[in-house]
Amino acid sequence: MMHYERSKSQVFQVPSALAVAQTAPDANRFGECICILMRWKGSIYKLVWRNLLLYYALYYMLTILHKFILDEDGQKTFIALAKYCSRNENSFNFMIMLGFFTSTAMQRLFSMQTMMPGTAKVIGCFTLAIKPNMPEGPFIVEQFARWTVIAWILTFRLVSKPLRDLYPDMFSLQTAGILRDKERLILERVEADGENSTPRPLVAIDWMLLLLKETSTHNRFAEKSSHLKLVEAVLAFKKSCGNTIKFGTHNIPHALIQAAIIMVYAFGLLTLMARNLEDDSDEDNHLANNIISYFPILPSMQFFIFLAWLKFGRAAVNPFGTDETDIDIKRLLKTHIQDSLRLTRLYTQNLEDFFGTMPQHQYNETDVVHL
Repeated sequence: MMHYERSKSQVFQVPSALAVAQTAPDANRFGECICILMRWKGSIYKLVWRNLLLYYALYYMLTILHKFILDEDGQKTFIALAKYCSRNENSFNFMIMLGFFTSTAMQRLFSMQTMMPGTAKVIGCFTLAIKPNMPEGPFIVEQFARWTVIAWILTFRLVSKPLRDLYPDMFSLQTAGILRDKERLILERVEADGENSTPRPLVAIDWMLLLLKETSTHNRFAEKSSHLKLVEAVLAFKKSCGNTIKFGTHNIPHALIQAAIIMVYAFGLLTLMARNLEDDSDEDNHLANNIISYFPILPSMQFFIFLAWLKFGRAAVNPFGTDETDIDIKRLLKTHIQDSLRLTRLYTQNLEDFFGTMPQHQYNETDVVHL
């Protein structure tokens, strides 16, 4: 379990920049293409190798059926059917439909990645807007930062199965040190209200807005304008959370996904039979037939390009799953928690804590004397 309370030394272990691994290859390096092709993790080979084994198993079963099981009339029928499939395998423009499905899925994925809610801006602005050296300041900042992280977690629990498995209920969040007992009871009561209940992420965001209201009422902001600016920042955070939930709950229509799957696998079955077989009486035809029967390189290559394309589209439909190419929500959560801890510590920290006496401090003292 991941506890919200951590020591100071643990806060800086994983900066935000490490939340996304650098995967872009260097195009100027010699042999980089070979390195990319030989990579297994997240590769096209890992996506389709099971389908590849099944495809070749079915292909060789049909070859055995044709060569060793069917009689002469059956072989003629098999050859006629193979020629028919060979003539018609390219009669359908699969690229249009598959390209539409994949481009739609990838466009939605890109849009989702740009609108994912972040916690650093809201927490950082609130921390720096509070008057310094207030006795209650650290408690208020910690409260706001924790509620921001709670809203983020509750949002992604709705769309990410790995996060739901990590925190299956509100009690698990309390055990992890993220929720307090009263907060857990409120959120559990919200779920018990049924269809008319407010979504849990919005409940946590309402707490944030009420804390802004209380802070402004008691004149704890350094600038009066900070209140409205922070309200706008929280509402922007709320909008990003809502967009993420919409992405996860209003997905690509299943009919479109089913049509793409049926189309690709139907094409694969068609290529299993699409063979330009000739009469074996001619020695050249016999050699060509053996090559076609045992080495289906060209038909399988075309099918697996389509299959890989389909796999990419399906992975983009649900980027919060457990695939290697999916967004690592658990690691992202760890980063947000550590960012919130780091930002809340800014309230009690000064430059002197890191650098000691700095040259500009003498001018600060001079300004105070003149005032």
